[in-house]
Amino acid sequence: MLDCGEARRWIAQALYTLDSIRVDIEGGFYAWACFKAHQAAEYALKAVLRGAGAESFGHDLPSLWRGASRLCPGLSGLWECVALLNKMYIPPRYPDAWPGGGVPFESFTRRDALESLECASRIVGEARRCVGEACGEGAP
Repeated sequence: MLDCGEARRWIAQALYTLDSIRVDIEGGFYAWACFKAHQAAEYALKAVLRGAGAESFGHDLPSLWRGASRLCPGLSGLWECVALLNKMYIPPRYPDAWPGGGVPFESFTRRDALESLECASRIVGEARRCVGEACGEGAP
């Protein structure tokens, strides 16, 4: 990591987002929790990439993950979480993502939200560990 300050900013946003997911779950806002889990994972992957001065464009988690995994090998074992969370970008937010007149908030469950939180937490944790090691500290 070359730019530890930049990486830490993105990790801080990821951690903040994880905290907000927990509040959403307790409030029953499961669709938002699922979307925010995608966001937290995106922030974490971008922390690794941006800290290294690598490209970090877009919202496609598999693309971000491929680049970040080369810099942070511990992320490579989290493919299933990346695949799950990548599905949480559009459907939790847009009614037209649901055929037959469904709406997102009726389509996501507490279980969906908890699984998404778990995956996001794993990705954020690993990215945080890598940033901390690269920046000569335990964790940012």
